[in-house]
Amino acid sequence: MVLTKSLYLKTFCVLASLFILNVLFAQDINKRKTLKQARKAFYKENYVESQNSYLKLINVEPTNDVYTFEAGLSYYYSTFQQKKSIPLFEAALQNSQEDTIAELFYFLGKAYQLNNEFEKATQMFQKFDRFIDYQSKYGRILKNEVSDEIMHNNNGETLTAKKNTPFFIENVGQGINTKDREYAPVNHPKDKIILFTSRRKINGNKLDKGDLLPYEDIYAAKKTDNGWVLITDQNELKKYLPENVNTKKHDASITYSLDGTAIYTYKKNAVWQSTFENGAWKPLSKLKDQINASQFNVPSVTISSDGKTMFFVTIKKSGFGGKDIYKSVKQQNGEWDAPTILSNNINTNEDEDAPYLTADGKTLYFSSRGQDGMGGYDIYKSTLIDGEWSKAENMGAPFNSPADDIFFNIEETGKKGFFSSNRIDGFGDYDLYSFSTECKNIENTKIRGIVYNNTFNKPVQATLTLTNLTTKNIEYTSTSSIKNGKFVITAKPQSNYQLAIEAIGFQKQNIVISTPKQCEPFSLFSEISLDQVNLNNKNYQIATVRNSFFNRDVLTINATIDTAVQVPDFKDESDTNYQSDIDFMAKSRNFISENTPNFFFIKDTIAINLLANMSANTTTNVNNNNVNTDATIPVFEPIYFDFDKSIINNESKRDLDKIAAYLKLNQDKGVTINITGYTDAKRDLELVKKILAKQNIEFSQEKAEQRSKTYNMALSKSRALAVSNYLKKKGVKDSKIIMDYVGESQPAFPNKNSDGTNNLQNQKRNRRVTFKFSVTNLL
Repeated sequence: MVLTKSLYLKTFCVLASLFILNVLFAQDINKRKTLKQARKAFYKENYVESQNSYLKLINVEPTNDVYTFEAGLSYYYSTFQQKKSIPLFEAALQNSQEDTIAELFYFLGKAYQLNNEFEKATQMFQKFDRFIDYQSKYGRILKNEVSDEIMHNNNGETLTAKKNTPFFIENVGQGINTKDREYAPVNHPKDKIILFTSRRKINGNKLDKGDLLPYEDIYAAKKTDNGWVLITDQNELKKYLPENVNTKKHDASITYSLDGTAIYTYKKNAVWQSTFENGAWKPLSKLKDQINASQFNVPSVTISSDGKTMFFVTIKKSGFGGKDIYKSVKQQNGEWDAPTILSNNINTNEDEDAPYLTADGKTLYFSSRGQDGMGGYDIYKSTLIDGEWSKAENMGAPFNSPADDIFFNIEETGKKGFFSSNRIDGFGDYDLYSFSTECKNIENTKIRGIVYNNTFNKPVQATLTLTNLTTKNIEYTSTSSIKNGKFVITAKPQSNYQLAIEAIGFQKQNIVISTPKQCEPFSLFSEISLDQVNLNNKNYQIATVRNSFFNRDVLTINATIDTAVQVPDFKDESDTNYQSDIDFMAKSRNFISENTPNFFFIKDTIAINLLANMSANTTTNVNNNNVNTDATIPVFEPIYFDFDKSIINNESKRDLDKIAAYLKLNQDKGVTINITGYTDAKRDLELVKKILAKQNIEFSQEKAEQRSKTYNMALSKSRALAVSNYLKKKGVKDSKIIMDYVGESQPAFPNKNSDGTNNLQNQKRNRRVTFKFSVTNLL
């Protein structure tokens, strides 16, 4: 399980400094001494000490290409600070004379490559290619290596451009990862526990003379509210590891069985096994020679869920080359049969390593240096089809990078897992990374927006107040600019708010908005237009809100501007976002909520001066939010229904009794009620498939969607009709009831989270009937 150090250009182990000593002058004694200290520390791999010395030299002579180049090398070889080598290499290139340091082009190319700047990397490799002597054996080797690097860059550009994964990658943090190596994560099948292998420097552990790194040890960690932390309590460790699992030499984690009752580890150049019996782990025992023969001692193992098939890695002369993946099947007598090598769909003439078989036995994940990757080890997957493993498929970004990406494993649910990588910007040489279909929510988000008079397309000054509907606390207040109507509000992602709008010349109006879960920082955008209109001699105020709660830079790249509609167009040269906001608002007229995630269109109307006995400044609310400023009309909240039901529960009946009493008392005064039925937008494709099959209708996504919307429309009608009939039984006149139903088309809250999963709480609140009151006969 030992990971040997991988230098990206082994042929350059003797550094360029041997060729450029002549550029230093003998009288520069302090510089000579400092340079000698820097190089001595570098050769001993004391990179921090080496960097400090080089930085002193650069501070004295910042344009010296030798100092900056070698300083860049000290960061490049430190493995987890490679990004810092780029400006130093660039400075060396800028300050060096033509062709002075040929190797500089290679190392700058590698640094660009590790930083995912593939085009720049290829340009550097092509420039370095000019210095290669193709006539020598060494030159031909170097030529092939440069060709491989350019191929990796091309693959990197392609694989990164195709990034379309529902997974979010996260470094598990400094509670686990150190500046040393952490790798081979093993996920416990039942608890939030992982095992991993580390070559960290601690008191008492000795160095392997082969690579001068500490011997491997196995560690365990658990997930807490504060992230992953090491398990140090010995009694707790006994639940997940056999006693005395770590020795003075190499000990490494391999895998658990699917049920967690067996564990496989590596020690003494062999695979060992322990089983959990009677509440304790039995002592480790070495597997038989079919697995642990001298040629089968490479410790990457994965076991099928029934424990009868093992995939492992070994080096054999008869293999494809380097490390290959083999399979062995357990016989009836409990012995493993002779291993067979997997096909060239999996194995190449380079190294393959770290196989991982899913619980259903249908997908094999592994890492390879020989497939069409981005550089180093890349993670691949193969599917079992008719007894044969398919051609390996590169997992692409974000799982793979130009560095080593290896030891991939995924939970049975297929929603999260772990792998190891020495990619750029880690905490150390190799780090553990987790991945999940659910991202970590950011703490706060910004809502940028604009308030304007829709009649004149002019900005208005408004006070915007954001109240959290859960805590009832006012979280933020902002005033839009009188010059351009722009505002900024800070809110928490995945929260429900009431937004109060108090604009000059308009009545106060309330809108309910929901911020989505947000995986990365970007500004949301809210466009608020206000109208005052007269219909049938009655005055109304209309607020139209377009909440574009998504990363508009990503979703609107190819969107077109709708030139047929008017948007607020007033110039403000001081606003750097002026033109982009205008263009975006014009594009948003083409957005459809169903096709654009987290785009919410709200149109809210309040009636002004409806009752003659009210003052001119009093308003009566007739919108879905049931926020009412007329004290003569009480506020009635929506009533809610169980999933797929239109039966009124007892709690809702008590609310309807109050509504009926109010209407019976006031219906001769012209008060009417509008009842609107709604549903959620939950989908059960398996159920729809069965229904369509019974109707002899061939299933398709389009037909399933149509059927669900039609069904929900009918369900919303049933809910509205149930409420209407109940009120009539309580004595409310039929002429005073207006019934409407809209199916799933007007959710009060988003039915789904930003990652596409169902939001069960919001769906519950969308299964509702709402009430609007109006006065039809003025006194």
